[in-house]
Amino acid sequence: MLNRVVTSLALLGATVMPLAAATATDAVRMVTATGRAVIAGQATTHEAKTMALEDALYMAALQGGAKIDGFSSVQTDSRLDDHFVVRPSGDIIDYRIVGEMRDDLHYEVTVEAAIGKITAGCHGRDAVRMTMFAPVMSTSRAVPGWLSTMPSIMVVDLYRTLGALPDVTLFNQADVRLDPTKLTRDHRYDYAALTDGLPMINDGDFAFSTEIRFAMQSTGTGISAADHLDALLTTKIYAGSKLTLLDEINDNITIKLGDRLPSLLVSKISSITRAQLKETLLAATRSHAQTVAQRMLCAPLRAELTWRDDRLAIKLGTDQGVMPNRLAVITGQKAAWSILRVTETGRDYAFVEPLNRRREARDLNGQVATFLEMK
Repeated sequence: MLNRVVTSLALLGATVMPLAAATATDAVRMVTATGRAVIAGQATTHEAKTMALEDALYMAALQGGAKIDGFSSVQTDSRLDDHFVVRPSGDIIDYRIVGEMRDDLHYEVTVEAAIGKITAGCHGRDAVRMTMFAPVMSTSRAVPGWLSTMPSIMVVDLYRTLGALPDVTLFNQADVRLDPTKLTRDHRYDYAALTDGLPMINDGDFAFSTEIRFAMQSTGTGISAADHLDALLTTKIYAGSKLTLLDEINDNITIKLGDRLPSLLVSKISSITRAQLKETLLAATRSHAQTVAQRMLCAPLRAELTWRDDRLAIKLGTDQGVMPNRLAVITGQKAAWSILRVTETGRDYAFVEPLNRRREARDLNGQVATFLEMK
């Protein structure tokens, strides 16, 4: 098989090399490849099928790129021989046989394979749903009175910035405190929950609450003394129906308000204007909002598999961007690096099946699937 690949490498170059470039940005791709084996001598049909399958998988891996190592050697008669070793640079994560054919001399197998690398970087969700809970705001006594309303203005600007992002769906629960323990406990016997209702976060969605604190600090002494405003923005992000803490994002902004000089007039001239201070704080708020959104958009989309109606189901659907034919990967002791394909979706559910149909779907019950991006 290797000799055949080396011999025909020039013919395959136009196909293999562009695909190798494509895999630099695509973590996982679907390819189709066909392998053949000769039924000859003592080889049985089963052995020929195995060799054809191996050939098909090798050709599929080559579509993810090829590494070619070579060297030359001088023979005793001064002939120069070139030697090449061709290795696929793409990994086959999972596959399934989609076609088989045989005649008197050959056995042919066609496979559909997932190739590439599973990366730990940003997963780049197409969309994200998030719920904003009650903010926490505080100012120290030393903060000038005219700044007392600024935290509320920043919270409103944070909400507007997130809501304006095209890939974000934002829900407002600003009148409810984000208490994961209270929101995730059994509410069947909770009178307040039964009468007033409590917001629920679905799997694949997020909840967050932002805290804004203002404090003052002075630096220097004498004619070099100055007053600074310390603004601390902290957002805690929780994921899924269990409200698992995903991340805590902190931004600390220190703004010089002015110098404390003997001359009151000179002190006012050297001080930042209220308009400038407001714009600086709002710019920091918008940057903070972008970081919060990016953290959620980069978070992997995960779901627990459950066996339902003789199929594998998940509590994610089109609301979370799960569409038919989307791929997910599971890891575990029973099935390492198994690939699943979405077969059916609704707003809040989806059904999946193993890409390799020889795997027993029921055995994957309880495993956690992480969705891959096919961009």
